[in-house]
Amino acid sequence: MLTSTTSAQDDSIRVEELLMKDTVDLDINGPSRDVTFYMNGMVFLSNTKFHQKMIPDHITFGVIKAYFVPLEYIALESSRPLFINDDFPYAPSGMSFTRDYRQVYFTKSVELQGRKDVEKIFEMSIINGEGTPHNQLSFTDDPSRYLHPAISLDDSYMIFSSDRTPSNGGLDLFISRRTSDGWSPPENLGDTINTSSHEWYPYLDHQNNLYFSSSGHMGFGGYDVFVCYYNGAGWDEPKNLTNYVNSEQDDLGFAIHPNKQMAILSQVMDAESKDEIVKINLNDKALLLADNDDSWSQDISEVIKDLVGTGYSTGTFPPGSETVSSITSHPSSPPLLSDTDAETSEQESKSAEELDPAVPVIQEAVSEQEPEPSPAPILEVAVADLTVEEIETGPAIDPNKVTFRVQITSSSRPNSSPSVTIEGKKYPTFEYSHKGAYRITVGEFNTVKEASAFRIKCKNAGYSQAFVAAFRGNERETDPSVFRQ
Repeated sequence: MLTSTTSAQDDSIRVEELLMKDTVDLDINGPSRDVTFYMNGMVFLSNTKFHQKMIPDHITFGVIKAYFVPLEYIALESSRPLFINDDFPYAPSGMSFTRDYRQVYFTKSVELQGRKDVEKIFEMSIINGEGTPHNQLSFTDDPSRYLHPAISLDDSYMIFSSDRTPSNGGLDLFISRRTSDGWSPPENLGDTINTSSHEWYPYLDHQNNLYFSSSGHMGFGGYDVFVCYYNGAGWDEPKNLTNYVNSEQDDLGFAIHPNKQMAILSQVMDAESKDEIVKINLNDKALLLADNDDSWSQDISEVIKDLVGTGYSTGTFPPGSETVSSITSHPSSPPLLSDTDAETSEQESKSAEELDPAVPVIQEAVSEQEPEPSPAPILEVAVADLTVEEIETGPAIDPNKVTFRVQITSSSRPNSSPSVTIEGKKYPTFEYSHKGAYRITVGEFNTVKEASAFRIKCKNAGYSQAFVAAFRGNERETDPSVFRQ
């Protein structure tokens, strides 16, 4: 194991440098300034009189209506009604569209006997740009409030905010699952997520990570946006999205566009200031770092996850945040592909010239250590023939030699995967620490072609985000020219 004492400030590329934060320049004249994504644009509410050919000051009438504006040209003059036949005057931050945009779930107030304007969740089908009749969800048929639905990517469950019982107080987050008989009875997400204050505006990204706003968890002021990362069975404890995202005001309605490169939220200001729509984009540097479609730098949720892990605060990382970063090989010399195996794999992989040379490479600082004596050499064998049990030692690492490894996943805990199984065989991993997470790689190859061939095997084994990364010795290589062999 090689260890080094580093701090987050020492990263050659800091996570916040991959993001752009700005306000949306859209003069909204509606009851609120919240927005949501729809297809290749955004939805907002506005008074129809501001969309007429006459001067608005000369028009004394108008109704609230939902409008769509394309992301390429965000302006009132490029907007159009969201639906041809329905004004749909409901809060955009309380809408949730299915991935195919054929269904929308939304918050709509209804009048109950003895109690007016109680929020309920409705659904509506979208056919040829038109809305159909609104249908109230069955589990909302009681006096409680139901608002801000968030539908999962596969439409199998919905998370929403409600004051129904059992409750921790205020509005809690609940979950209902789609069954053959309809929606299941709602279940409270528990006191790890819910507090005695309000938890609302839930949003689910493409990895089922849960974002929401709360004033009950520790934050920077008012309502902050938090995230609970999905662990395969449920959601981990809430984490603040840092004050790169959050402000001293109320931060509400966080959402990520389906292309995964932009996020939006609303910041509700005090009486002396105007509410703002904030957008956060991946910048050109993030896109240049991407080496394949699954690259973390093309996914804003992954970049924000790394931002949360760094402890970013007010433009810098917190003082005294030095941590011990470890680089661990299991063991120090992963296997190499034989010529025969490389030839077989060439049919199923791209050539080195076809690879995008730009990869998310960020150099990790490694402390100088006394050189270790070189052990006895071992035979180079095919990766398909070498298992963990057969590897005991490896040669000393040449600090100037460039090799290629396949990065398959990351973990918040060190040494979480000493080995992995690929095509029925167990292989050792090489682990390095970067931006608050432990990155796990497999294999060590002399050429991009060999690494690319093994990357295909890793993807077929279920590691869909596997990509080829370059190392010089045990440090990530930041020069993309090493991929042009």
